Amino acid sequence: VKIVDFVKNLPGRPIVSAFTATATEEVKNDILCTLNLEDPKVVITGFDRKNLYYSVENIRRKDDFVMDYIDRHPTESGIIYCSTRKNVDNLFELLFQKGVAVTRYHAGLNNETRKKNQEDFIYDRTPVIIATNAFGMGIDKSNVRYVIHYNMPQSLENYYQEAGRAGRDTEPSECILFYSPQDVVMNQYMIENGRDRQDMDFETNTLVVERDRERLKKMTFYCWTKECLREYILRYFGEYGKHYCGNCSNCLHEFTDEDVTDIARALVSCVAGTGQRFGAVLIMDTVHGANTARIRSCHLEENEEYGVLSKVPVHKLRDVLNFLLLGEYLFSTNEEYPHLCLTEKGERFLKVWEEEPVIMKMPDRKSVV
Repeated sequence: VKIVDFVKNLPGRPIVSAFTATATEEVKNDILCTLNLEDPKVVITGFDRKNLYYSVENIRRKDDFVMDYIDRHPTESGIIYCSTRKNVDNLFELLFQKGVAVTRYHAGLNNETRKKNQEDFIYDRTPVIIATNAFGMGIDKSNVRYVIHYNMPQSLENYYQEAGRAGRDTEPSECILFYSPQDVVMNQYMIENGRDRQDMDFETNTLVVERDRERLKKMTFYCWTKECLREYILRYFGEYGKHYCGNCSNCLHEFTDEDVTDIARALVSCVAGTGQRFGAVLIMDTVHGANTARIRSCHLEENEEYGVLSKVPVHKLRDVLNFLLLGEYLFSTNEEYPHLCLTEKGERFLKVWEEEPVIMKMPDRKSVV
């Protein structure tokens, strides 16, 4: 608003240009509208950087993975992003004690220390840096061979910008994202309690929170999908690539097709039978036959799907439920406490499930660390 008012108050309207590193079609249109750009020429350089290898790792022992990776790439420069200062400091101490040439960067360090650590990284005195997202603006280090996200970012815009600091010399580089459900919960908390929105009015704040929830949902879907990761990113930003890029963990991973119709039917039926009022955890607990106070207080043990999938491992239930969300049989509401609802596709599935089986790619659980 201040930019628009400033331009309006000038004696004559100058040529106005707007630049952004990453923007969806919605954001591009918002920029054009907000800045009142007149018959603008829009130039998009493209989002596909073929030298970058994308990977999502659903692991528990993150520190072990990082140590092993650095041991296998001892001479390479890399950035490891963490969501909190505490994670940065803990991982820095671990690597430093192991003799890794590493430094760190976050807002809790004084200006002089941050400047020195940044320069040590840029000039390869310490080729590995552990940082929060406060690090990176204006950094153009060409030989970053890998970017590891220790925690999942809040949006694909953030992830693409941060991961994109790898391989700027066009040489092969790796972008590795660690996924854990705890990261989703932490990001949800940060969205609900955003300090940078304190000056917003109620209506604006509500719109921003809803937008951020949707972005987090798409970021989470990126971590769940078994399809090409590069194609998912390109599609998010309005471009379309091949369904097989040959340079991401999903394209190079061997999945097996499995008929999960019975599991899918039970999950969708449970959502419908509970009035579409509960979240993913309660739905999975219900079909798995959990005997908890929450189940009893909601009378979910009376649901006809209660316990029908008691012999199915919880991790498989979660994989199938994620697939149903990705495949738009179900959707999760954009609320502080989201609940699952049926889409038209989900409602139709309950009528035709015997004729139209649900086939999904199941992950190789042996690869989970």
